[in-house]
Amino acid sequence: MSSPHGDVADPSPPIPPSSASGAPRWHGLLVLLILLATTLAGAASRGIIAPVEAGAASDVFSAERASAAAAPLIAEPRPVGSAANDRAHEELASQLGELGFETRTQEGIGVREHGDQATSGFVRNLVATRPGTDPTGTIVLATHIDSVPNAPGAADAGVGLAVILETVRALGPEATRNDLVVLLVDGEERGLLGADAYLADGAEELTQPVVVLNHEARGVSGRPMVTRAAGPMHAVIGSSPRPEFESFTDALFAIIPNDTDFSAYREGGWWGMDMAIIDEAWAYHSAQDDAEHLDPGTLQHYGELTLALTRDLTQRDLAELAQRAEESPVQTTTPWGILGVPPLLVTVLGLLAPLAVLAAVWVGRRRAEVSLRGVLGGALTALLVLAAAVVGAVTLWSLTAGATPSMLSQTTREPVRAEPFLLAELVLAAAVATAGWVLARLLISRTALLLGASLLVTALLAVLGVYSPFLGGSMILPAAIAAGGIVLSSVLPALPAMVVRALALAPTGWLLGTQLHSLGEFGIASAAGGLAGTALIGLGAAAPLLLSRTGAAPQPARRLRRLLAPLVPAVLVAALAIGGTFWTLAAPEPLQERAIAHVDGADSATTWEVSGSTDWGRALDGTQASSEIEMPALELAEAPDGRVQIAFTAVRDASAVELTVSEGTMSQVMVDDVAVDSSEGLRTLQIHGLRAGQTVVVDAQVEPAAEVTAVETSYDPALAGGWTAPGEEVSLMQPAMKVVITARR
Repeated sequence: MSSPHGDVADPSPPIPPSSASGAPRWHGLLVLLILLATTLAGAASRGIIAPVEAGAASDVFSAERASAAAAPLIAEPRPVGSAANDRAHEELASQLGELGFETRTQEGIGVREHGDQATSGFVRNLVATRPGTDPTGTIVLATHIDSVPNAPGAADAGVGLAVILETVRALGPEATRNDLVVLLVDGEERGLLGADAYLADGAEELTQPVVVLNHEARGVSGRPMVTRAAGPMHAVIGSSPRPEFESFTDALFAIIPNDTDFSAYREGGWWGMDMAIIDEAWAYHSAQDDAEHLDPGTLQHYGELTLALTRDLTQRDLAELAQRAEESPVQTTTPWGILGVPPLLVTVLGLLAPLAVLAAVWVGRRRAEVSLRGVLGGALTALLVLAAAVVGAVTLWSLTAGATPSMLSQTTREPVRAEPFLLAELVLAAAVATAGWVLARLLISRTALLLGASLLVTALLAVLGVYSPFLGGSMILPAAIAAGGIVLSSVLPALPAMVVRALALAPTGWLLGTQLHSLGEFGIASAAGGLAGTALIGLGAAAPLLLSRTGAAPQPARRLRRLLAPLVPAVLVAALAIGGTFWTLAAPEPLQERAIAHVDGADSATTWEVSGSTDWGRALDGTQASSEIEMPALELAEAPDGRVQIAFTAVRDASAVELTVSEGTMSQVMVDDVAVDSSEGLRTLQIHGLRAGQTVVVDAQVEPAAEVTAVETSYDPALAGGWTAPGEEVSLMQPAMKVVITARR
């Protein structure tokens, strides 16, 4: 008969665990050990390669040689329009010329629109070519020359420069089958300007099809990974050693803002891969993005990846590769390489997974082990646990970061030492799951709870599989295998069932190891809630495989003392958050500050705006002074058809200007005779890469009574009045001086 708690109570005596209908307890322990082992193996698989010394054979990639080649390039910040950028450009041209490439400089204006805003800039791209012997297309090795102000850019994107220089050296001076182009663009940091300029004027000369390997960085260490792909790269990626790619990241970056030059190249119809390193993102766009902090093992791994792919692509018949251009498999990383699965199959497997769990529920009901009410109670518990863990993780990090904002990067909001906070999130998930388990077990059996959890998670993944198999593929495949193991083990004798459980759990363990490690590299600020959600979804889908059938009648467990179980992990969560904060503050790295001097061009009045992470910043923030600086010039002149010409003359190198109008918008915009797509009108137009004495003319249609405001941004705060230099304990993040001037027609 049914118990009042929704599970079936069996009045007969419990069946001993060692009987035919049950399983020895060591079966469950062995399965858990296998899950732990595969999880650790997955995490360990994401290691990096040891760096190779300069004395290695000439045809292998050497991180030491690559570092030496890049050293003169990353000795100083090189923002677009600066003398340092020019010096890097000339050094790169010299090195590539010595390696047998024909080099040329492409100067132009890059333009990129974003609704009612547009970004433009003066760029100097470096294009180095080596014609192929029998070209079937063009292989492009790409990255950008520029860095943000006040950051040497050893990783972003100095690591790309180092990788490319050493790769083409290791290839040797002989021509390859396909054309090889090294494309080093300018102005990436200010809006992909160099890439857009090259695609607009220069890319048409390339032999089609074009395959680009684009190199990027968000951190200074970690495992290089392919983050996005275009074209039939699934047929190529296996040629690299220990490749890593998840269709999930490509689909995710299509949803969230995450532009690199690869966005422009893919929009231009090129095939290729976007590659990046993302660990230790606290150094991103800071003075600590330097040679000292760049991990040589990461550089080695990045280089071996690029060298192997380049060797394959430069010798491959790209016409044959084109035959697979229409294929678009869902890809995920496995122990034996990249697995590609048709999207339809992922969707079908996603839909079959909850059906398999329902089949196991049906078997359990026939055996009087569970009721539908009990399983639904388990599903509801799993939903509440998953939501509470994710919300709790986000809240925990928000409170921790809000309590001590001084420990965070001004760009990515990452702490220097993120490990304690990442661990705290996982422990928090364990605390929430333990609390949910204890409370649910007051009412339902463990069998119902575990089957309900699996049913809930596989149903959610089925919905995701229908919506986007590319987003859910990496999780759906292990979940489908686990679901098959759940139903199969429910009808097998104890020993074969144990083998099936172990095999079905292995993909889940690999998923947990690789994905949690990867999310850890993304950082706590970027992945808060992601670790908890991933861990609980992975374990939830496979939950019934974790415990053996005992053969005893299922019963709720009304042991109130178990309510104390979540207290231990809860205390550990607090200790990790507090301890991690103090440990991070004790790091030797300087605290990051943003400092901006706002200067009124009419009277030179200056007000300082500082983030205030340090005593120096708090003392300077809000102070007022007068700046004795040369002011830029802004002039307006009538043009034909009621248009206006806005002439802005810069007085400082590597500066930018932002133009706005007081009424309406700017339309039919031209920047030095280069058209800006402004059919809907622009409220803001930015122009980067200006040099001292340079005049840029913007021709546009504006309202007759509109006032034009120009904000000049330059990057030497010491020019502004009231400036006091910080000590070594402060790292300035793109410090700026903003001068505001206005003019009327």
